[in-house]
Amino acid sequence: MLIRFASLLLLVVLQIGLQGCSLLGAKPEVVDSAQQEKPLPPELIEAYNAGLELLQDEEFEAAETHWQSLTEQYSEFPGCWTNLALAQYRLEQFSEGLDSLNKAVSLKQDFCPAYKILGLVQRELGQFSAAESSYQTAVQCDPADAEVRYNLGILYDLYLHDLAKALEQYQRAQSMMSEPDATLAIWIADLERRSTEQVAGEGS
Repeated sequence: MLIRFASLLLLVVLQIGLQGCSLLGAKPEVVDSAQQEKPLPPELIEAYNAGLELLQDEEFEAAETHWQSLTEQYSEFPGCWTNLALAQYRLEQFSEGLDSLNKAVSLKQDFCPAYKILGLVQRELGQFSAAESSYQTAVQCDPADAEVRYNLGILYDLYLHDLAKALEQYQRAQSMMSEPDATLAIWIADLERRSTEQVAGEGS
């Protein structure tokens, strides 16, 4: 069986609690919003971006400490809790990450980035049905996010053993990418072959 790895290319989060953006572009900036009743504190913006850089540089222990401190100072911002969970996920602190994400969602129920990471954490904890639900919520939040489709495909493929749904998600993820992904192409071909063999076996 081909090995599948969860994609973390777009994890996350350039927002204090409102809008999301990829980490792959230019130096992160906190996105403000008209929904914000007052300007964000400059010290929060500075600390937030410093935390994002730690995540980008894969300094996860330092990032976990940094975001833990930010959640103590700015506990009302779900983006802080979500980035703390991302650091915890990378450190394989899955139960702690789940607690952080539950806090983020309790602050803002429709906070889309939290659900992307929540699916990963729940999968690692063996909560496969919950992970499926979280990924589906993330898809509803942002139907054009290829990474969510990619990770949902892995869940269906390796954990829920639903080849048809896995193939559908891999194909959708591939169609959303600006250039074809070679790894995904191999996985899609593998699933198409396995699905054909499964059907042939059932008909014999």
